Amino acid sequence: MCPVPASDNVRPVDIVALSQIVTSVTNTLFVIVLAAGYYYTWRVSQNTLQEMRAQRTAMGRPLVIVQEDYDSLPELDVTIRNVSEGAARDIQFEFSSPIESSNGFVVSDLPYFKYGLDFLPPNGEITCYWDELDSLLPFLESKGLQNGIHVTTRYKDLSGDSYQSQWRLNPFLYKDTRLVRRKGMGDLVNAVEKLAQSKDESPDAKGQVPVPEQ
Repeated sequence: MCPVPASDNVRPVDIVALSQIVTSVTNTLFVIVLAAGYYYTWRVSQNTLQEMRAQRTAMGRPLVIVQEDYDSLPELDVTIRNVSEGAARDIQFEFSSPIESSNGFVVSDLPYFKYGLDFLPPNGEITCYWDELDSLLPFLESKGLQNGIHVTTRYKDLSGDSYQSQWRLNPFLYKDTRLVRRKGMGDLVNAVEKLAQSKDESPDAKGQVPVPEQ
């Protein structure tokens, strides 16, 4: 019998081992790719969840503003508004200068400005008359308030988180405004009252019939 070379005995074993190694590496790579895909999907879902939570929190966050209300110009009001979907509590106000009208009435000394508000619901507001624009502007100018009055608001949401914002009341923005007076229900009522009054004062309404001169 002829002896068989050692290399001929080892080669089949090496091929089988190599095949097993390749299979093992392939399986490992597949597991790694699968795990990476799962991790990426998990991260995307977590980011989406965080964005949804942040959006929901932002919608529930109060925003309390103080502004001049120009809807009734030349009459000017001061309005506190919560322009958000979240309720505000423990509201405090701080003014760079007192809000004062030309007749000496200090609007910022009103109790809700001076001592604050316990609560303001979503989209809630409080409005107070300030002054006539034509009287207010010279008065503010005499006090050197051409740049307006700064108001700082401090408040909390229902969970106790604190917020702060700053606003400026500047009636000089409406100086020389060409106002358009639009007739409303009040004007209609006044017109009807004047018409009724004129009829009551007419001779026919009093039972007197005028006699023509001969």
